[in-house]
Amino acid sequence: MKRTLLLLPAIASLSLFAFSQTPVDKTVSLQSIEIQGKRFGGLTGGEVKRLRVDSNLSGLTGTAADVFRLLPSVVTDIEGGIVFRGSCNPGLLINGVPYGLMEEYSGDMLIQLPALFFGRVSMTATPSVELIPDGDAGILNLSPAVYTAGDSPLTLTLGAGFQERYNAGAILNLHPGKFHIVGKYNYRREFRKRTFSKSTTNKAGTTVMNNNASARPDVHLADLSIGYDLTANDLLTVYGLYSLMDYSRYGKIHNSKLVDGNLQPVMFRHRYNDQRQEAYAAEARWDHTFDTPQDRLSVVFNYNNFGYDEDNEYKNEKPETGKIIAEDNYYVNQNKNNYYLSAVYGKLLADDWRLRVGYIGCFKDESYHAFGNKLAAGEWQSDLQKGNEYNFNRRTNLLLAALEKRWSSFYAEVGVQGELNWQKIDTRYQTDDVLEKIPTVKSTSRFHLFPRLKFGYQTDKVGELAFSYVQRVIRPYGSYLNVFTDRSDATHIWRGNPDLKDEMIHSIELSYSYATSVFRLSPSFYYRNKRNRIMDKVENAGASGTIWTKENIGHSQTFGFELFGTWQPVRILSIGLSGDIYRDEIDGRTIGYDEKKSMVCGDIKGSVNISITPTTELQLDGFYISDQLTPQGKIEHRSSVNAGISQYFMNRKLRANLSINNILGGLEETTIVDTKDLQMTQTRNRDAQVTWVTLTYNL
Repeated sequence: MKRTLLLLPAIASLSLFAFSQTPVDKTVSLQSIEIQGKRFGGLTGGEVKRLRVDSNLSGLTGTAADVFRLLPSVVTDIEGGIVFRGSCNPGLLINGVPYGLMEEYSGDMLIQLPALFFGRVSMTATPSVELIPDGDAGILNLSPAVYTAGDSPLTLTLGAGFQERYNAGAILNLHPGKFHIVGKYNYRREFRKRTFSKSTTNKAGTTVMNNNASARPDVHLADLSIGYDLTANDLLTVYGLYSLMDYSRYGKIHNSKLVDGNLQPVMFRHRYNDQRQEAYAAEARWDHTFDTPQDRLSVVFNYNNFGYDEDNEYKNEKPETGKIIAEDNYYVNQNKNNYYLSAVYGKLLADDWRLRVGYIGCFKDESYHAFGNKLAAGEWQSDLQKGNEYNFNRRTNLLLAALEKRWSSFYAEVGVQGELNWQKIDTRYQTDDVLEKIPTVKSTSRFHLFPRLKFGYQTDKVGELAFSYVQRVIRPYGSYLNVFTDRSDATHIWRGNPDLKDEMIHSIELSYSYATSVFRLSPSFYYRNKRNRIMDKVENAGASGTIWTKENIGHSQTFGFELFGTWQPVRILSIGLSGDIYRDEIDGRTIGYDEKKSMVCGDIKGSVNISITPTTELQLDGFYISDQLTPQGKIEHRSSVNAGISQYFMNRKLRANLSINNILGGLEETTIVDTKDLQMTQTRNRDAQVTWVTLTYNL
């Protein structure tokens, strides 16, 4: 409580969120407001808001998760998970393309992915018809910065922080003849401490688990983009990406039970964990411009692979004697192959009508294999309860069309995506009493239309009113569909659900944008209606323990109001506001919950940028997110205050940046579950209070 009371005045004093906005081009066009930086960089764009990473001093030395939290209505949790307008399932893309590494394990990647590697992050609640319809509240996108022949041919970065943190990177930028070559490499290493505690009460009694772990992740990132001007109207680009996160972790898990009101240690469980997440991608793009710039053809093909390997060695220690009484292990190997193909043609017709038609194909082939052993009578034996294996395939084909019309002050767009989706989950697993693998195969197919509608009206030279409706989808991962009961973690027994349906979302937004050279205000009202919402469910809570699963939890809806504003009273100062408040509602009565649940939730952010001298810049920012609703309870509020300062030398060729994140240590996350069969309090935290010093040199 004291931490919250301290934080609220701090955020208020920062004038509640700024992205260093400066003058607007007076020739504002509907749906494409672009704000150009005069001294500070920052957020640009209207419907699609873009943020330059290197212009945000508290985030540029951090990770992608640190930068995402600078966007309006976007918050990241303690493990890098994204919350956008109250949704934990926004679409996550890299340069407009879905990647395997941005799916179940996206949080792991976002809290390690160096922010400077991708030059821009962007967000939109109403994505273009040319993008996949996945993600409920909208899309967040990581994209490389655009480098021209006028930019530095070589940029070097070197950073260090407390808790054994190191970062080094290089950017090569060459434009010989008709070629455009940009290559990047970044290495990041950290020493992270993590705390985790959970108290669980069910029919079997009360158990308490404490798991304090430490890890040393190493992250390597490299990419290469080669563009070639085939003709004056044709640009061919090939792109490659490689990512590797490799770390070892040790944790000592204290399992205890409550006896006569006193906690009695059951055992100490030692966990030695090695984890490797590797991804690579190959991409080709062709952009062709016809006789007029508005007539264009864009073709993209991308293949990306994601591999997840995890090795676990466990030893159970008896607290009274200190002896090891049991040993076991558990291994996981997962591999994802994603293929993406899109072709979009745009044509300007007579009387300012514009037509866009195209195709998007997304194809996934995923394999998963987990197995384990246990030590019995001095010999290692296979543990059949850990034998988990499945293959998942999905084929998604979309045809898209959109027709736009512009009048003097009015804009309208009507569009649709027609999708044919097929998927199959093929499970092979063993049980205690059946030694052979049991096959379980389930395939489904469906056709669905995703309509969209947009209207915009320019009220004057600096104001714009817009209304939009889009329909979107959340698709279950292969792991969600796997029928196997996973008991590898005794404190969280998990079983998939092969009957899960896609979650369908209807989104409506009414927004207004007012932008001048020194002031901008953008309020928005939004509404999301969800059918077949995919959420966690407690399936039973008996003597055998609690089993969690995924279910389509009936009907759900969210009403919200978002306000984003910036003000630059003088050239050296930029302040602003971002706030989001919404009423979240979950109706799970169709699957056994007693009542419809609702809660008013929200977040508020503050930031200020100051140019202390022509070569010294300071940024302060912070956020507070309120309690969040879950089907069984809530996630309690959390917060963060951050600071960054940059000093330039050698005519701005050399930059030194100091940043401090989570100054007040408010990112600890507590989840409460309160049902008739289960009461649980879970708290997790990590050393998110991080200090970095980074040097950047431009040749």
